[in-house]
Amino acid sequence: MERRGKLRTDTLFLIPAMVFVLMSELVPIVYTTYLGFMDWDIINPPKWAGISNYVKVFSTPELINALKNTIYWVLGTLIFAVAFPLFIAALLNRVKRRTIFKLIFFIPSTLSPTVAAIFWRRTLASQKGALVSLLDLFGVQIQPILTNPQINTFVMIGVWVWQFFGINLILFLVGLETIPQEPVEAAMIDGANPRQAFFRIILPLLKPISMLVIANALINSIRMFDIPWVMIQGGPGRASETLAISLYRESFLLFKMGLGSAIAVVISIMTLLASYRYILTLGKGRRA
Repeated sequence: MERRGKLRTDTLFLIPAMVFVLMSELVPIVYTTYLGFMDWDIINPPKWAGISNYVKVFSTPELINALKNTIYWVLGTLIFAVAFPLFIAALLNRVKRRTIFKLIFFIPSTLSPTVAAIFWRRTLASQKGALVSLLDLFGVQIQPILTNPQINTFVMIGVWVWQFFGINLILFLVGLETIPQEPVEAAMIDGANPRQAFFRIILPLLKPISMLVIANALINSIRMFDIPWVMIQGGPGRASETLAISLYRESFLLFKMGLGSAIAVVISIMTLLASYRYILTLGKGRRA
């Protein structure tokens, strides 16, 4: 009886938090999903549209291009903002005085994405940009970068990698420093070479940190908005839009709230799928 009474008391203390989560998280999710099935321009009452908005997300050329660009962001992030920092961290872990390298790589991470985007927008601007002016001194002429739809998305991915490379590097270095050396030394004594020791012993022991870095990188890249919007507002035209920019444009510039809500649901599903593996691994670790 005493245990049941304590359980009821604990539940009462949880009610305010549960109400807060319900009002701030669950209600907006349900309402946004509901709006995804409606045709609403904010002025007139919503009208039932069925799954037409979700069909448009995967059939409209501009939105297909935004989905493609979002996939580019995800792949670029995984390769250059996750795999490459892991490689550099493995090299730096053998260096005794690596504090200076940590500092150099980490400095860009202290900037907000908006500040980083403004800095590189002014650097790469076609007219009077810092890079253009510098190359002009040497008589070198370059083609416009940010207004070139064939390369500007990849340039902006480079800005994103430049900014968050350092923090991922630090996380991997922390993980490498906490790994016990006994299993690695035992493997080397048994004849394993450095590559085999890294992939078969060190990398599995880095799994908690790796899952954290990958999940964070995936979620941020899927929801990418600020860098492409600040640098060129998804242009030229809508060539470099991501799904997050399409959500903003369709909802708050074109007042297609139903289509914008459908895009939001798609982004949420992609984010959930990207973080599912991390959540599953975290749950297993806690149970263990």
